[in-house]
Amino acid sequence: MLRYSLCTIAVAAALAGCATKPVEVVDNTPLHATAVIERQVVNNGIKGFFPTESTEQNYVRSNMRRDESMFKGTGTFSGYLIGKKSGTTISRIDRNLQWTLDTEKHEYTECPLKGCTETSKRAPPKQNDTAEQPKPRHESGCTMTVANTSFTVKSTGQKKTINGFDTDEYQVAWVVKLRDNAARTTTSIMNMDIWTTPMTRSIRDALNMEESYARAYAGAVANTVKQQILPSDAAKLISAYMASSLKQADLKAFLDAGRQMEKIKGYPISTHLAWNMDGNACAPKEAKNESSSRESIPSSASGLVSSLTGMFAKKKTDEAMKEAEGEPILSFTVEVKSLKLDQLHDSIFTVPEDYKLVSRQ
Repeated sequence: MLRYSLCTIAVAAALAGCATKPVEVVDNTPLHATAVIERQVVNNGIKGFFPTESTEQNYVRSNMRRDESMFKGTGTFSGYLIGKKSGTTISRIDRNLQWTLDTEKHEYTECPLKGCTETSKRAPPKQNDTAEQPKPRHESGCTMTVANTSFTVKSTGQKKTINGFDTDEYQVAWVVKLRDNAARTTTSIMNMDIWTTPMTRSIRDALNMEESYARAYAGAVANTVKQQILPSDAAKLISAYMASSLKQADLKAFLDAGRQMEKIKGYPISTHLAWNMDGNACAPKEAKNESSSRESIPSSASGLVSSLTGMFAKKKTDEAMKEAEGEPILSFTVEVKSLKLDQLHDSIFTVPEDYKLVSRQ
């Protein structure tokens, strides 16, 4: 009798355990070839200030894609001000729709493929708002032109495995000499350490899939095959930094490495970039009011540090300058974590059934 009771208890306990076990949902949606691309960007900040890190995971087919992104501040202040943000977007060319998913709240919004339009109209800025906006810190009316450019690529012969990719090292030195209308010069020095992997069939298929989507999305041939000398995020920061001192044509020439990239064989898996400037072209005159100079947009490395440190009342400028001594203006590392063609379920490009629609346009 006791043995029978113990067996009954054991069976009941087993059944209870099975009852509490979550039901595994089987994905029966079809499998299709999908490009899987994951990139990580580590931005060491401007002169070491406001470092950030971002990761982007892309799942791409010829007429649809899913983008999952994460962005966070990694420094004391950037971590506090920025925190950690993430987002997921599904773009469907075949349905002319874009879904933005809130994975924490299990909610989503639905927009046309090109994105939602702003429904709220912002009030026009007050007159004193525009007056308070900072002005560029360079000599009034001064512009710089590209005097000459030197671009060298060297294969070091070094090899190593990065994220499963067999890579070869290239070192790039990119020197641009700038001259203002008073014949003063500034030299821009950019050093890059690039590790590339051979263009295998798997990598080429994944890139071709991404290009097919870009071509379908734009409605025209997209130039996605051409390698870019600069990571896009780094190019944007450098463009913003130099925009007030260079004309558009010179800015384009400043960022263009021409055909020198053809010397680099393979696909970049890891790119480390360090950029600095030295010289006095378009240098601002000494500001009479130190506090006002800190509020302006700098056009030199020292001015940039002063501008950033002015945001922190408790930290002295000279202390921050000492900490930033020797740091490049910009330091970036871009790394490819995954680049392949895989068979994935169609469900990855649809909104989960338990998500609630909160907005539709």
